[in-house]
Amino acid sequence: MDDERPLDPEAGAAIVEAQRARVEASTAVDPRVLFGAWGLAWLLGFGLLWAAALDEPLVPVDLGVALAVFFALLAAAGVVTAVHIATRSRGVRGMSARQGALYGWGWFLGFAVVGALAHALRRAGASEDVVSLVMMATSVLLVGALYMAGGALWDSISQWALGAVITVSTVVALVVGLPHAYLVMSLGGGGAMLVAAGVEALRRRRARGH
Repeated sequence: MDDERPLDPEAGAAIVEAQRARVEASTAVDPRVLFGAWGLAWLLGFGLLWAAALDEPLVPVDLGVALAVFFALLAAAGVVTAVHIATRSRGVRGMSARQGALYGWGWFLGFAVVGALAHALRRAGASEDVVSLVMMATSVLLVGALYMAGGALWDSISQWALGAVITVSTVVALVVGLPHAYLVMSLGGGGAMLVAAGVEALRRRRARGH
């Protein structure tokens, strides 16, 4: 006599849902990575620019060197973003894979344009203050717009809201003006992203606890 019993429909549905959640978790973009990479780059990069641009600098670093460090940090965050999205999209087929790839290329191409703009402004004879202000505004607005686009793409309210916060911080920074605009972006932009990364980590920890 066969002792095996048919699988309960509810139990079967739970197994399917658990498997779907595991697959989704392994392929979805992790906000902790994006928020953490860009938050750290902004907190350190903009913080260094502010400390170097004061009338009485807090650090013995030339503003040009601080800008170079800032762009290096942005480039590193961009690489982390592109690699993370490409890795998460690797096991996905169809529309989702294409969305992830196009979104990753959007980050890369967007910051390539920002770098080219800085070069063009210097060739045109723009002062270092003008170059700094334009670079700050364009790079920050680009990140804010891409976060909002990513939030819309993956239906992530937290990612969209962070993009909106970054965009509003940019407006405040432009009103404040240099050099304190750098401090606004360091704390309001970078700080907000690191807080968002922490909140997301806490949310996931609580979800696992349930």
